[in-house]
Amino acid sequence: MCVKAEYIQTMFEDIRPYRDDEVREVIGELLNDPGFLSFVANWKLPRLDRQVSWLATSLVAIYLKRHLGKVRTVREFQEVVAQVVSRIVDDTTDGFICEGLAGLDSDQSYVFVSNHRDIAGDSMLLDYALYGADRDTVRIAVGDNLVQVGFATHLMKLNRSFFIKRSEQGPKRIYAALLQSSQYIHESLQDGHSIWIAQSEGRAKDGMDVTEPAVIKMLALAKRKADFSEVIEGLNIVPMSISYEFDPCDASKAMALSAVDSGGAYSKPEGEDLVDLIHGLNGYKGRVVLRLGSPIRGHYSDAESVAAEVDRQVRSGLELFPINYWALAQLGITSSDNPYPKGSVDTAQFQERLLACPEEARHHWLTMYANPVLNKSQS
Repeated sequence: MCVKAEYIQTMFEDIRPYRDDEVREVIGELLNDPGFLSFVANWKLPRLDRQVSWLATSLVAIYLKRHLGKVRTVREFQEVVAQVVSRIVDDTTDGFICEGLAGLDSDQSYVFVSNHRDIAGDSMLLDYALYGADRDTVRIAVGDNLVQVGFATHLMKLNRSFFIKRSEQGPKRIYAALLQSSQYIHESLQDGHSIWIAQSEGRAKDGMDVTEPAVIKMLALAKRKADFSEVIEGLNIVPMSISYEFDPCDASKAMALSAVDSGGAYSKPEGEDLVDLIHGLNGYKGRVVLRLGSPIRGHYSDAESVAAEVDRQVRSGLELFPINYWALAQLGITSSDNPYPKGSVDTAQFQERLLACPEEARHHWLTMYANPVLNKSQS
């Protein structure tokens, strides 16, 4: 191993994705992990899992051993993931399109700063589009607050995720963690690996996509002594917009927002992220549109101005669907840009989804679907 590789391995040991030489052992652990097998059974065979859990788990173990037992590299693992994602797209969407990829240099590495609607789906679908275009997949920035169980850590690191330590306490430890993440991102770009990172911590439950300047500051932190504009240009930041016609987790997001309104805070139950992850994968999404913007260029004096440009491009790239305008109308707001005249869209399924949400959270449900219209109007 060369000196640089040894340095990188040591410096980023606790946050980096798995290497090829670690894949076989990790997959062996997964195939013998009851929690993982139960998770997959609940995802892929929910009815059988509820009725005869041991049978569902046994079938899952046989299936996974057949498909993962011979996997030896990260690339081979992602080939299996691509097959799974292809089925998810076929089974849970009315079509997925990606626009803007052709305008990006396939030999260049980028930082895709994305709006965040789904725990796994946003980065998963970018990877799916890249894989389908015969391009390398991204390294995915994941907050360590999502790491609640061991098998989730294994899966994310097998899929080229790296961790950002958001659970550190104290100014010095927080700074050191952010610096480590920033340095890892710069090393990745230098080595030809692109990055996916959300524009803010956590999903935009209310449908308003806003970039936190702190994300931009973290990206630039490793080059804090260099000219800020040159650092931003060197990062090759590409804003990414992803729009789901229907959000499989719309009711749970609305309930969380309602709880904040009622009690001033929302305490996330243990395991909620894994439940929402399953719902996000399994749930009906309607049409899904992913748009990639243009690399950010020009003079920028601070993180706030870069965040504003990311916001502008993300908002511009949003796809608006009939349910967005319908929800806005239910809140008593009329949009002059509504391309769907009254009576041209069957709104029965919208009403059905709304009524499936607990009554106390329905205003937040409507706001979540209406806000993208208001958000895009600012672009």
